[in-house]
Parts: sequence; C-alpha cells; structure tokens
Amino acid sequence: MREPSEQTRVLVVDDRPEMADMLADDLRDRGYDSLAVTSGTEALRMLQTERIDALVTDVRMPEVDGLALLRASVRLDPSRPVIMMTAYGTLDTAIEASSEGAYHYLVKPFRLEELVQILRQALGRRG
Repeated sequence: MREPSEQTRVLVVDDRPEMADMLADDLRDRGYDSLAVTSGTEALRMLQTERIDALVTDVRMPEVDGLALLRASVRLDPSRPVIMMTAYGTLDTAIEASSEGAYHYLVKPFRLEELVQILRQALGRRG
C-alpha cells in the first residue's frame, strides 16, 4: 500500500460542512493534502481544473450528487479512485456506485481508520 504524501491530493465532498472539514482535517493529519468542499458543483469544477488523486464523496447532496461526481470523475480520469459515503446505504445505491466505477462504498457512521485503509489501498492500485 502506498503511504500518503503531501503530494497526494484528496478531495472530500459532503454538504454537511462539519463532516467535510472533519474528514479533510483528519486526512491532513495523516499526511494527505486534503481539501474539503460542501458543494457537488464546486467539487465538479475542481475535478475539471485541478489535480485530484482521490475523491471521497457523500452520495446524497443537492444540485450535483455523489453519483454525478462519480460519473464525472471516471470520465475525466478513470484511474482516480472514488470512495462513496452515505448515511442512507441501500443495496441498490451500492450496486449502482460499484457498477459506475466507485472503488468503495462506506455507510456512515464509519471509523476513520477504515477510510484511511481503503484510501491507501485505492491509491496503491493507482500506482
């Protein structure tokens, strides 16, 4: 598994600012260059204009939701891992996310260690 570096840029997207900030702060504490945004629209702009190595996104958000971000991310960079997270986990959504190219699907609440381990594995596969 690849260890994080300050050059490994992770975009965290959640429409709840406290969740986005907490996850980005925790990932930063573990050596990632992590950014938090609370809007799918802003995340989409960043995916199109900035180097993002991994995307961690909530599924349910207003305007641009996590599945739309997943599709855009796969279209722009098929090798970029996308980790989906939701408090409303359903089998149908998990299957859809997986079939659209999500690396992993986490149901909230989850342990930060679980996210970090999945992120390391995903980035290790990316090379």
